[in-house]
Amino acid sequence: MYGSSAILKNLIGSKLAGGMISIVQVNVPEIILALDVASRKEAENLLNKTGDQLQWVKVGLQSFLRDGPDLINLIKDLGKKIFLDLKLHDIPNTMAKAMESLSNLPVGMLTVHTSAGEEALKRCVQTGQDLMPDTLLLGVTVLTSMNQTALHSIGVNGPVLDQVGRLAKMATNTAIGGIVCSPKELLHLRSFLPQNTKIVTPGIRPFGSDLGDQKRIMTPNQAKHAGADYLVIGRPILAAKNPATALDEILREINS
Repeated sequence: MYGSSAILKNLIGSKLAGGMISIVQVNVPEIILALDVASRKEAENLLNKTGDQLQWVKVGLQSFLRDGPDLINLIKDLGKKIFLDLKLHDIPNTMAKAMESLSNLPVGMLTVHTSAGEEALKRCVQTGQDLMPDTLLLGVTVLTSMNQTALHSIGVNGPVLDQVGRLAKMATNTAIGGIVCSPKELLHLRSFLPQNTKIVTPGIRPFGSDLGDQKRIMTPNQAKHAGADYLVIGRPILAAKNPATALDEILREINS
């Protein structure tokens, strides 16, 4: 979709809705392995198989509820950085107190749902600054498993792109550190969000991979040129016969 011919001096220009041109700085994104597996033993085996080239690991709700802080500490002991993807979503006080409960863990990134609202995000940002100053707080916009039909079913009648943009703008106005969105919204967000906003992108599928339950996707190279800082990749690595080889191929693609 965005090949090398579109890059000039490491910049890319693309038309957005309404004819606006967005110029996006192209950086090499970091890979985050989504460690969504059935058991702690399987998690340990995969981490050992991926080797030193893997720097970031995402621990989601499934794994954290099953294995708790022990899994976080295991990953840290293996020399990896941790993205704790709990997508906190509740009333402001409960979200802030949940962050307090997590503040003693060695977490490099943590997610909250932007749809919890501005007040909740402000509370979480303040809690993060006070208790988790080294943790990048990320606002989840619209899940990558959702498409236009799914969004309409919960009462949001506008386009997915507009809803993602609305939530992302509200979140960055609270001084949140980053945004989670599908790769399809990257160029749109890069056109108006603060330049220092980090964008974490799930819904990444190397060419030929099974889509699973993802609806809004790109390849790693496409997401790179659209402005992603981090790419969350799970099944293409987890389900590979050789996870280390699969990871190495993805790294070669985004570094080419």
